[in-house]
Amino acid sequence: MRMLAAIATVVLASSLAPAEETLLEISWATWAEEGKLEAGTPLPPDDHTPFARLRVETVSAEAPTATVLTIDRPPIKASTYAVVGQVRCEDVEGKGYLELWSHFADSGKHYSRTLAGRGPMKHLSGTSGWRRFVLPFRARAASSPPQKLVVNVVLPGGGAVELGDVRLVQYAPGEDPLAVPGQWWGERTGGLVGGLLGAAIGCLGALIGVLGGSGKARGLVLGALKALCAFGIVLLALGLAALALEQPYAVYYPLLLLGGLCAVLPPCLLPGLRKRYEALELRRMEAQDMA
Repeated sequence: MRMLAAIATVVLASSLAPAEETLLEISWATWAEEGKLEAGTPLPPDDHTPFARLRVETVSAEAPTATVLTIDRPPIKASTYAVVGQVRCEDVEGKGYLELWSHFADSGKHYSRTLAGRGPMKHLSGTSGWRRFVLPFRARAASSPPQKLVVNVVLPGGGAVELGDVRLVQYAPGEDPLAVPGQWWGERTGGLVGGLLGAAIGCLGALIGVLGGSGKARGLVLGALKALCAFGIVLLALGLAALALEQPYAVYYPLLLLGGLCAVLPPCLLPGLRKRYEALELRRMEAQDMA
């Protein structure tokens, strides 16, 4: 159990926030003054929103896409980059989204869209308050930098979207663009959590099975099962806390999965193992009496 606790401590201590480097900061008011604004209406701060933003409304269902930003020859040097900012929506019907088109000289154009069910790539629907969005893209390592970036607001069912000032950022190799401040770990570490804890729990389960099946080390086996159950309850509590704090799937899923297995299986195995140990003990006593 000390090994399980050590693994849990290591992975829980590996909280990360992406080491993003800001390349451009886009102010909608400045963009409009320079004649670069292609769609939307810049709005100043007011009593409800303490920062400037861009409001975009669809004109018709036949024209659901509004291009809000075009960046020619962006100063990108890394293979992973993103457009990040704040977004809110108002009376959006269906699933709207933001999209980033990256134009490359050698491979054409590619897109990223905020169509996820939660997190910084969540789709636009209904009316919501301000939240962070990320439009990431990971180019091939051998690819040349993009020649142009285009950001669109797409509202097939109508509605309105407001965007705070946005930034173009790039990331170091291995950094996760979707990691947010306060996120416990990213997808890679989530795989590590599941792999290491799963392997450790599997090895402990195999040891319990071998010893329990042969009727040996009763105290160790029953104690390990109880400790494993307690460990599972701790993991379940962490998983539920991750859900409550809106941590991403890579954080809460391995905690809930492994916690559920550890919390449920040991109580199911304990009665049978106790009976087996008692039966074996009774046989030994009978054998001693016959001797």
